[in-house]
Amino acid sequence: MKNNSSTVLDRPKLLTVREKAIAYWLSLWDETTGGFRFALHQPATLMATAYSVLGLEFTSSLSLLSNVQRDATISFLIAGAQPDGSFCDPLFRAEDILSKQHGLNYFQQETTTMCQQALDALSAPPPPPRDWPADWRTADGLIRYFESFSWQNPWLDSNPVMFTLSQLCHDAERHQQPELLELVDVGLDWLDAHQSSETGLWQGLHKVSLTNAMAATFHFTFFYYYRRRPIQYVEQIIDSCLKLQQPHGLFSGSLVGQTCLDYDALDLLAKASLATDYRSSDVQEAMMHAYDALLGLHNPADGGFADCKERLSDPSRGRKAKLLRKLGLSRFIPSPARIPARGTYHVCWRLLSCDTAQSNAFSTWFRLLGLRLATQKQLPDIESTDAFTFRRLPFLGYHTL
Repeated sequence: MKNNSSTVLDRPKLLTVREKAIAYWLSLWDETTGGFRFALHQPATLMATAYSVLGLEFTSSLSLLSNVQRDATISFLIAGAQPDGSFCDPLFRAEDILSKQHGLNYFQQETTTMCQQALDALSAPPPPPRDWPADWRTADGLIRYFESFSWQNPWLDSNPVMFTLSQLCHDAERHQQPELLELVDVGLDWLDAHQSSETGLWQGLHKVSLTNAMAATFHFTFFYYYRRRPIQYVEQIIDSCLKLQQPHGLFSGSLVGQTCLDYDALDLLAKASLATDYRSSDVQEAMMHAYDALLGLHNPADGGFADCKERLSDPSRGRKAKLLRKLGLSRFIPSPARIPARGTYHVCWRLLSCDTAQSNAFSTWFRLLGLRLATQKQLPDIESTDAFTFRRLPFLGYHTL
């Protein structure tokens, strides 16, 4: 791991990477539609537009959009609004879904939440009020909805919970319904009752991996800070996240990078370490190790960030290694090596996909968030340069120092 003393020297590097990322997002804007692309070879979509808008907001650079561009982007987003206040991309087709676990309702909720957040970032008028199930706006109905999920995969099932809590907070602020915040507290009470005192992570009825539980927990923490409620078991959260960090610095197993998991773990570490000094030196060392690894995922040629460029090849798990062990020749088993990562990275939809080492709007947003969170203690004054601005509504990109 890197020595913490080198961090201050990396401040110019962080700001330079930020500038290049801004230029990358701006290059994704499509003049014909007014939206943004996920990657240069893709058409403009609502989700990709939200990623880029929220990335530009985070880097305090929305002002770089001309009035014409800003108005066109708002028009592109609002054109996706449906009569019930949800959002649907006109290019969306069920056959283009790249995940067997994500259904149409999931995409509707995700697209709606992302568009609501992007319109708020653009200081646009609020979209039409959401006509969503009345049961979800009562304490008993909200809990029944949360308990309707199997929770065999909390990483997946926690997303609709996050979308619902985000909708309540959005309507409380954007549609002047502050009484809905009481329901957010009801939801957080329910989450508190299902948090593991051993790992600090969300624990349903089924045993799941530490990685799965960590990703689920990440989806809830924004709302605790927003409602000024303490997060339980922050020391155990820190232990769990540190346990998940790999020797290469990130939190993605043999892959040297996984866009969501890396941000999830760094966000949890950042929020937990604001509440306690527990293992502070270990946390800072882990943050700096992750910081260096994230910088390795930057693509200087276009300024964006990739999901993953390399993976670890571990010869110790192969048939040859097994034979060498039987012969007592374990010393001849090669050490793990990094090899180029191959394949497609996607956010569950064909129009949100690219080669895994290619820059994309989503990874660029999350990678920069990770870099900033990793340096929150070393560079506390960087906000004074107006270099970064966290989301004001509780959702992805929400944080407070």
